[in-house]
Amino acid sequence: DPDYILQPPYEKDYELDQDLHKRIAWYFGEVLGKLISEVKKLLPMTALFTAGKLRIQHGGDLFQTKQVLRRLGALEQRNCYFEIMYETHAGATLVRTGYGNLEKIIALHVPAVSFLFFGPLREKTILVTLVKPWDTDGKVAFKSSVFFKTSKARIIMDLRSLKAVVGLVKTRGKWGIIDRMPGTTPTCFADDMMTGGPSGEHEDDELNEDNFIL
Repeated sequence: DPDYILQPPYEKDYELDQDLHKRIAWYFGEVLGKLISEVKKLLPMTALFTAGKLRIQHGGDLFQTKQVLRRLGALEQRNCYFEIMYETHAGATLVRTGYGNLEKIIALHVPAVSFLFFGPLREKTILVTLVKPWDTDGKVAFKSSVFFKTSKARIIMDLRSLKAVVGLVKTRGKWGIIDRMPGTTPTCFADDMMTGGPSGEHEDDELNEDNFIL
């Protein structure tokens, strides 16, 4: 999708730990209808690279991973809104929405094994994200007030599931999610509003030769 553009910092030949490898195998198992154990045997332990940032073109948001924001002291900016589409056994398409922390953006090369196993994904570069969802009972923050105290287990999802950056505010021991009604407020949160830092902190976010256009 040309509207989704990866930005540095990049880490090439990223070694997956056992936990992350298992979660990615689970993701491919769900997509392909295969056993996780079968996918794990064929899935490489090394990713092509990881990316620190993602920009959605045409007024979309700038997403930044946990690793990048830890350096800036602005971990709240890793907060994201996502949508996951999946089919039921009856063939109906459902959309699951949620919020969470964006931890990693990962580029994987699907190995050149039997076409019957990976199908059209064989020998393709696949882009996924590692997200730690918040426990919000499926509520959507631009429709009602949404608060949470805990997070769920980390999951792997398609990069295009990321839709927007959201804000957080802490009140009475809980976190409230600041989302935006579509079409009523500016598309992006200002960095100054989120961190209190100088506006020049993210000058390298403009498109340049280091951008990776999907």
